[in-house]
Amino acid sequence: MFGKSFALPVCFQRNCPTDQSYIGYQKAAVRLALAISLFAIDSMASLSAAPLPKWAESPKVEQVNSLPLREAILRSFGRSPAIEQAAAQAGIGKAQIDEAKSAWLPQVGLNGAAGQSKQTDSNGTLRNSASYGITLSQLVYDFGKTNNNIKQQQTLSASYHYNLLNVMTEVGEKTTLAYLQVKRYQALCSAVETNIRSLDNVKSMAALRADAGLSSSSDVLQAESRIAAMRATLEQYKAELETAKSQLAVLTGIRADILPDFPEQLLEQPISLNDINYQNNPQVQSAQSQQNAASYGVKNAQSQYWPTLSLQAGRTRYETDNHAYWNDQMQLSVEAPIYQGGATSARIKQAEGARRAAESQVNQAKMDINQRAATAFANWNGAREREEAGQQQFTSAVTARDVYKNEYKLSKRSLNDLLTVEQDVHQAAVAQLSADFDGWNSSVSYAAAVDNLLPLLDIVRKHQDDLPNL
Repeated sequence: MFGKSFALPVCFQRNCPTDQSYIGYQKAAVRLALAISLFAIDSMASLSAAPLPKWAESPKVEQVNSLPLREAILRSFGRSPAIEQAAAQAGIGKAQIDEAKSAWLPQVGLNGAAGQSKQTDSNGTLRNSASYGITLSQLVYDFGKTNNNIKQQQTLSASYHYNLLNVMTEVGEKTTLAYLQVKRYQALCSAVETNIRSLDNVKSMAALRADAGLSSSSDVLQAESRIAAMRATLEQYKAELETAKSQLAVLTGIRADILPDFPEQLLEQPISLNDINYQNNPQVQSAQSQQNAASYGVKNAQSQYWPTLSLQAGRTRYETDNHAYWNDQMQLSVEAPIYQGGATSARIKQAEGARRAAESQVNQAKMDINQRAATAFANWNGAREREEAGQQQFTSAVTARDVYKNEYKLSKRSLNDLLTVEQDVHQAAVAQLSADFDGWNSSVSYAAAVDNLLPLLDIVRKHQDDLPNL
């Protein structure tokens, strides 16, 4: 059997001797391989049937009938990881304030030790086997160390809060632009469908004239070719529309059949580059709070040159070989740095550098806002002018189309002329739609730059520290 088992690979040759024992061995090997395969399949099936961990689950998307813009933004707030992270950072800032304030509260602790220790004085040697007790420490005065640290943490916490408001505006802008993108492609699809219906009417006229022998049958083919091209354009716009809907669904967690019209307040907002309120802009306020925190950091570093006064008390029980006794302590402790190798001076220089860097961030925030607002304002003006020109072009093209139709019926115009003016009407309609939605995009970008987007959509705060209910 060992010889036959060793010769298994060569026994697949044509002239291999076959005996009953070897055939039985082959059948056993096949059955073993089949059993192993079935076991592996069952194991893989059981693994695939196991529930996924929570972090591996895909985000849920809900199907609804209608989704207004305000609701879309609020749903984006509850779904955005950026807002969740900024909110968590704001919570950390509040906890840091509590930690800084705790330095003024009494510090109570327990202590204990076991093992041999000895104390030697003029009266002899005292051996201790264990000790335990309680200690109390109360800060009395530290020349501004703790107060500056508290103020620094308070201003940092304020910067985290303003950053949260700024992130909310960014998420709102992104959601609004995605909402606009869906509306844009819906309007473009509608414009193409209108053009296809108009081309169908042209095709019907061409067919009637061809049947009457007034024109060639190639006119019908030419109209059909133009209709086919527009249907291809329609399918392209539909694909873009599905992409835009998917992007909005990712942001909101909602896939809606109907998106109501935009609120007109976005177009009625006052736009002026010379009167931007930087003082109440969260982006500038966050940078200003960082600068204030850096200033308190400088003061805190400078206060490290001064001593720290604290009251320390304690009561400790010592267990000795002969008897036990209590050791009571009540002292005013003074800690003053004499020389630290230049560490305090280095910390002051670092804090001053951080303050100058934070000051530059305030100016950078103002420049960013001004640049975004100026760009949006220029784009808005350009869109308004293009929309007016598109309206005039559309009116002129519609008039020319009506004239060309009558002239085509009288055989004074060719079908190619009529199809060309149909194309002019469609291009004018598309240009007008594009200018209109470009104007909406610009108004949204301007409102977001000056922190006016959420109030215009009735997502407002009663007080500066209030957040909308998510």
